[in-house]
Amino acid sequence: MGMVWEALQLSTGRRRAVKLLHAELAEDPRTMQRFEQEALIGSRIPSDHVVEVVAAGIDERTGAPWLAMELLEGEDLASHLARQGEMDPEKLLGIMRQLCHALAAAHRVGVVHRDLKPENVFLARSRHVEVSLTVKVLDFGIAKLIAETTRSGTAPVGTPLFMAPEQCGGKAVSCATDVWALGLVAFRCLTGSHYWLAAQGAEVSVTALIDEIRNGKLEPASRRAARVRSGARVPPGFDDWFSRAVVRDPGARFPDAGCAMVALEHALAVALAPRRKGRRRRAEPPRASRASLVPRSLRRAARKGVSLGLAFAAATVVIGALMTLVLTRCGR
Repeated sequence: MGMVWEALQLSTGRRRAVKLLHAELAEDPRTMQRFEQEALIGSRIPSDHVVEVVAAGIDERTGAPWLAMELLEGEDLASHLARQGEMDPEKLLGIMRQLCHALAAAHRVGVVHRDLKPENVFLARSRHVEVSLTVKVLDFGIAKLIAETTRSGTAPVGTPLFMAPEQCGGKAVSCATDVWALGLVAFRCLTGSHYWLAAQGAEVSVTALIDEIRNGKLEPASRRAARVRSGARVPPGFDDWFSRAVVRDPGARFPDAGCAMVALEHALAVALAPRRKGRRRRAEPPRASRASLVPRSLRRAARKGVSLGLAFAAATVVIGALMTLVLTRCGR
């Protein structure tokens, strides 16, 4: 979609990321008029998990559209998966909670991302205490411009690995369009592989991929995972969630990202319950008995005192008995 450069904002002295988009986007006068408005659409979304776009425009010399954004340190989800492979359900939930917070906030204000994929999910180094990473969603509003320019035949089409059937057919998109992509992103995270059989080779045929998206069999996630990656497994409950997210009829999907996230929490609860229970058990300090609350030195002294007391009492009884015996005899 473009190249990203690091730049210095002269008015504030802050480092920014500047993304240069393909110049083809500016060839259509209608797109040029709406570019800045669409590029800044993310500022309407009330979520800290949407990347902040501070300015947008078109370079006078090259004609290339550009975006100035907050500078993030880290890597996108695609690079993370390529480097570390699949992730466990607990880590997936941590990422999905933040990702769905951004999407749900967008859906509430009527914004659909349209191009959700691992490359547009950035895992930034966190600036908050006790949080290891912050998820930032990139390119809100840009996908809409690219889709409109593509229909005019002036821009290339990317590989639609996460594109919903309605997008492939040129139909209207909705919040459920992002839900389809969410399901495929979650599958990619859990298995380390793409869901589509047409995407398993070294080179992906766009024609074969679109045909599979529109007409291919939608297998349960666990069965497809076993086929595309040896030894890959998905946790119990994920199949049912996935079948509600990745279904061709948009009306049969979760209506938005918020509903999808609530359902995913429930779906993975069974898989995470033993781990969470074990963590709570390890975190609890051992319960101290009443005796352990008394210092050891005092406990030793107390034991000696008890022993001496018993010995003294026994001696007193013996002496008393002897004196009684002597007095009795003397009295006679």
